[in-house]
Amino acid sequence: MHRCLHLEEILQEIFKNADYRSLTVLARTCRLFYEPALNVIYSDLPGLQPLIERLPHDLWSTGSGEMVIRGPLRPQDWEVFAGYSRRVRSLRLRWFASDAKLYRALLSPPNPSFLLPNLRTFTWHCLSTRSTAGLDDMIAFMRLIFHNLAAAQLIISEYALATFSDLGCTSLRHLVIQSHKVAISANVTEDAICKLSALRSLACGEVSVRALHHLAQFPLLSRLTVWLGDDIPSALTFPRFPFSKLRYLTINTKSIGPCLSMLKATNWNIRCFHHRMDAGYDPAGRKVLLELLPLQLAHESLKCISLHTASPHPDDDPITNPFSLKPLLSFKNLLILELIGAILPELDNDRLQKLAIAWPQLRVLILHQKAGLYRVPQVDLTGLVLLLEHCPELYQLALSVNAIIDTKAPPAPPMSSISNKLITFINFSNSPITKTAEVAAFLSAIVPNLRETLSWTGEVRCPGGSVQEYRKRWDDVAELVCVFAEVRKQEREACMHALKNEVVR
Repeated sequence: MHRCLHLEEILQEIFKNADYRSLTVLARTCRLFYEPALNVIYSDLPGLQPLIERLPHDLWSTGSGEMVIRGPLRPQDWEVFAGYSRRVRSLRLRWFASDAKLYRALLSPPNPSFLLPNLRTFTWHCLSTRSTAGLDDMIAFMRLIFHNLAAAQLIISEYALATFSDLGCTSLRHLVIQSHKVAISANVTEDAICKLSALRSLACGEVSVRALHHLAQFPLLSRLTVWLGDDIPSALTFPRFPFSKLRYLTINTKSIGPCLSMLKATNWNIRCFHHRMDAGYDPAGRKVLLELLPLQLAHESLKCISLHTASPHPDDDPITNPFSLKPLLSFKNLLILELIGAILPELDNDRLQKLAIAWPQLRVLILHQKAGLYRVPQVDLTGLVLLLEHCPELYQLALSVNAIIDTKAPPAPPMSSISNKLITFINFSNSPITKTAEVAAFLSAIVPNLRETLSWTGEVRCPGGSVQEYRKRWDDVAELVCVFAEVRKQEREACMHALKNEVVR
């Protein structure tokens, strides 16, 4: 056996890529593989059942899909349980009243280290809205296993979150709080997070102003996702030097006002800014937001801007001022731009070229209209050439393009060296198309590795033409591009071969 396989660290990396069946075989192969294989098998568990199943069969049984503990664990049983529980690093629990006896049986270990001493990641799904004896046992069990918990994902009710906050998991560095159907009040969320000063990332629902003040002073917080209600004051202020380590900010709101208040409260030295809107808003609100971003966000550090609108307001105009993206041109290091919703900037080839020149490092460009009135795209196939010319690192693209071919003057594939081999998929959004062969021939010259397209997936109303027909044509384009690209490759090879023979002569 190679000496490298005597290093447990190397075996752990190898075994992480093996499936469960392979791991069980490896564990039985030799003593050297036994411990590393078991560590991987039990590192991430969907519940306590795999641990209970290692105990003697006279202690437990399963009936009607439920596991039942028949009696208290003996000292030797606890030793067996501890031998496996120490391997668990991630655990997912879901509250079922039928599991109450299981938790009760595990509440009195001979030594606290027998209960999941290396647990670092915990997921809890509990929608109970009131206290019950069984749930209290589960909470008591959780109190015992949270020795040094680092990350938690909670899909819970308001009552369950209140009980979780009483556990005092001050070691948490990463926390996700999700509600199910019924939103959790901002005050309960505040109580749950205000003492977790070691947090590095937080994603939760609605937060109060007081909670924002607490978060602003967390010294290690680098990622924040919050929902801001309409009660956030327009003159929001923070203490000195707020959010000093924050680099990724996601704001979810119903209207534009709370987002503007949050941005105005301080200067943000962040890498990524995301804004999600549950309802549509007027073009004037979007204009204010876009003009505010370069005033409040650091120009050099910002790499990503993502603005989403979930559903448009009936009165929203789907087209904003053609120059609405101009304020964003000051972010010279931008890598990602996403604008998704019913309100999009109007672009033509010249404006698209200006954006591309301003953002030469751009890797992701997504301009996708999901709903609203249809407008014929002003960017054509030539505009794609201009974009790829100035953004050579672009690998993800969503853009509406006018691919209606003039049969009298079809576009000729570019003769320049513009060829992006990073793009394999393009979302053509709401792009009209007529001649699939001509479009595929054109695209094969500039994106030869294109293999898949997507189009007309939203709710945009198209007055002319068939959406199904357009979608079918774009699918055909994806199939033809690779054929044309292969023909071009063969032509180049034939030309090079002929040129070499000519030189030899």
